[in-house]
Order: sequence, then structure tokens, then C-alpha cells
Amino acid sequence: MIRTVIVDDDALVHVTLRSLIDWERCGCTVVEDCSSGAQALAYLCEHPVDLLITDIKMPGMTGLELMAELRRNGCMPVTVALSGYDEFGLVREAFRLGAYDYLLKSSINQETVARLLNGLREKVFHTAVPVAPARESAPNLEEGDYFAVVFRMERFEQTAQRFGGNLKERMEKPMLELVRQIRRLQGRAVLWARNPSRYELYYHVRNREGVQSTALSVVRQIQGVWRDFMNVDTAAGVSGVVPSSEIQGAIEQCGALCRLTVLRGPGGICAQWEDGALARAYQAQAADCDGLISALCGDGDGQLEGKQGLWFSSLKGLEDRAHARRILVLLARLGERLEDYGVDFFQVFPERTDFHQLLREFESRAERELWLRNALRRVREVCAEGRRERQKSPVQRAREFMEDNFANPELTLRTVADYVGFNEKYLSARFTKECGCTFISCLNDLRLRRAQELLLQTDMRIYEVSEAVGYSSVEHFTHMFKKKLCISPKDFRKRPE
Repeated sequence: MIRTVIVDDDALVHVTLRSLIDWERCGCTVVEDCSSGAQALAYLCEHPVDLLITDIKMPGMTGLELMAELRRNGCMPVTVALSGYDEFGLVREAFRLGAYDYLLKSSINQETVARLLNGLREKVFHTAVPVAPARESAPNLEEGDYFAVVFRMERFEQTAQRFGGNLKERMEKPMLELVRQIRRLQGRAVLWARNPSRYELYYHVRNREGVQSTALSVVRQIQGVWRDFMNVDTAAGVSGVVPSSEIQGAIEQCGALCRLTVLRGPGGICAQWEDGALARAYQAQAADCDGLISALCGDGDGQLEGKQGLWFSSLKGLEDRAHARRILVLLARLGERLEDYGVDFFQVFPERTDFHQLLREFESRAERELWLRNALRRVREVCAEGRRERQKSPVQRAREFMEDNFANPELTLRTVADYVGFNEKYLSARFTKECGCTFISCLNDLRLRRAQELLLQTDMRIYEVSEAVGYSSVEHFTHMFKKKLCISPKDFRKRPE
């Protein structure tokens, strides 16, 4: 196994990298997670390591300084640098120091990480493809007919953050156990976790009559159990009925259908008997959309007009059904690719509509294309805003979120941590370090500053001011006000200006 160390001061990056893929299947084992360059240097000088994956920009010792020190000490392993989209000057310096490759943080997904590790295994370490662990083999099924379902976890990175680092024990096992408790599935179905973000169901069909409605009912029940008991949302692809000997092909069908679920809205279900033709069109046409999507998301603003014109010209001459299908392929590809740019598809389309139904409602092809042009403009605007937001530090984004929401009595450290993608302890420590005050102290300052304005500028009663700035108890508000300003709200209002 390739002994690997991951170094990043962002806890979410650790969770994402560790949980996206099965490292052992790629021939690697993560022997240490480090949150700083200094911690990594101490570990690497004492332990044999084959592969280092390190952030370039970190507080204290940067990734570049870590690489330089390892090089001086003669213990620098094969190194991959993690960088933001605007740090190519630093990437060049990393290559000068001996980095083998780099990985954009905005491009971290299952496919890119697996491709990187498999490439390193083949080209650098020259190790054989490892034997897949037992969990990588689908369950043995008795002979008969089955339908298969692939469940894909939505917003996986944010969800995984809530469960901490040990996703197998804290998330995967409970999800499997909850489904095993569903009585109608006992003795009829097997649920298997391919990884913490993907689950496969094999349902033994004993009577084909009404099997489609049965399949949808089973899927919705499982989705509901996970949502109600674990606050986990999933989308699903459902195959047709096949003999057990063809179950692997059915699973591949489901994987293709999962790519289309954004078209049905959050928690979408796509079934082979409804969406099979669209899945085949997606496989044939999706790559043709990548140039337009890349230009929309900011990888070449000067090319957008040409890329968009070329794509819309491909709609000419298509009959109505093919015309709508090609637009659906583009929307589905957007749902997949926007994740690479740190954008949620439903952030662009907050109405969370069923796009199949939406496109059917347009009376003409011209109306459909006009709607699509407006939708693509929204994609471009949201991506541009996302780039501006990513340039801000997480603590800066946390402060802005607090300034916008301090009047909400439900605002907590957990709420803000979820918003910026950190765990609570990490955000608390980083917030105090960068702001010079604790989270709760900052929150109280925001609330009390607004309270002073309301006391002086309005005739609102004290309890009304208390509620307006986010305190659910007027007694607590009065106590905090006096503690901060050494005067009661009532006397503060009365004092001469």
C-alpha cells in the first residue's frame, strides 16, 4: 500500500478526501491527517511516507515551506499540491520545489481523486492493481428476478461533516441498519454500501404485476426513513426487472439514471421505464455540453458567446422531443459539473422544479430556448458570485452570515459552522484567533449594537427591542446589555444625547 499523508488546515477537505473514494482500492492507505505544515513536518521526519497531499496556503508553515524543508532534510515523498483556482503562481513554485502534480480544490470529486491516485500507482509507484476488499463485491444473490436501486447521497460533503471522520461507523452502518428494520424488505431485499455516499439495493421480485409501483414505493420509504431518522437526503436511480445473472448491468443502468435525478428536484427518483431513453441520450451527448458549461462557470469568459452560439445551433433541425431531450441533457450535465465549481444546482434553480414537466408546458421551441438562455444567465451569475465568495476567508464569510442573521434567536455556532463547512470546535478556535473575540461575544456585540440603535431611534418597548435583535428572553437581554454597557436599556434610552 502507498502510505499517504494529507495536510490541510480545512477540516472539510480532510473529510471530503477521506470519504470520496475507497483509498485501499486505489492502492493507498492514509496513515496520518495533519492540520498544519509543522505537524506534518514532525510526522514525516519520523515515519516512512510514500505520498504527501498538501495544501499550498496554510497559516503558520505553508505547504511550500513544508516542501522546502522536506527537500532540505532529504525526506520529501512524492507530493501533490492542493490549490485554489487563483493560485497558479504558487503551483508553479510547488513544481519548482519538486511537486509531482497538483489538484484544484474546486475539482475535488470522486472521479478526479481516483484518477490521480490510479495514475500515481501506475506511473510513479509501479504497483499492481490491489485486490478489491470484500465490501467491493456485490452480495451473492439467489437465482430469480430482481430490480436494483442506487441511492446517491445529496450534498454529501456537508452531510459527512456532521458525522465526523469515521463515516463507516457513524453514518454508513446506521443507514444500513435502519433499512434492515423495514419489515416489508426482510427476506426480499439486500442493501449494500459501495461507499458512504452510495448505497445499492437488490430487491427479489416474485410477482411482476405492479412491480413498478412497488419499486417506487420501496424507494420512497427508504428515503423517508433516512430523512426522518438521520436527516440525510438521497436521490435514486431504479432499474427494470432483470434476472440475477444481469444484475451488474442493472446497477450500471441505475448509476446512469442517478445523473438525471436533479431534473426531478431534490430527492428525485429516475426509473428505467421512464427515463431510460434520456439516460442513453445523456451518455451520448453530455460531453458535448462541457465546453459551454466551462465558459459559463468562468473558465474562459471570452469564449462564452461562441460556445453558447455553437451549442444552440445544435438544436436546429431537431424534432420536438429530441429538442427537449437535448436541453434536459444540458441541465443534467450542469447538475453534475456545477459541483466541480462549488455551486449547488438548486442554488441556481431554487424553485426546485420538475424540469420534464416545465419543458412540456412551453408552447413552442422558441419559448423553450428563451427560458434556457435566461437559465444559463442565472448559472453564470451564481458562478461569478461563488468565485467572489471563495476569495473570502471562511471566518469572513462567517462574520457576514452573522451580520445578516444575528436577529434570528436560533442562530448558533453550529448554524454558522454548517454554513461555512467547518465543524464547531474548529470554527470556534479559528474565529477567536482571527477576530480576537469568541463567537458568542461577537454575536452579542452585533445584537447589542442594533439594540442601541432601536432604543434611540424608535419607540419600541424593551421586550420588543429584545425580540427584534434575537434575544428570546427580555431578562437575558437586560442582563447582557448592562454587562456590556454598565447601564440598563431603560436608563440608556433616557440619558441625554
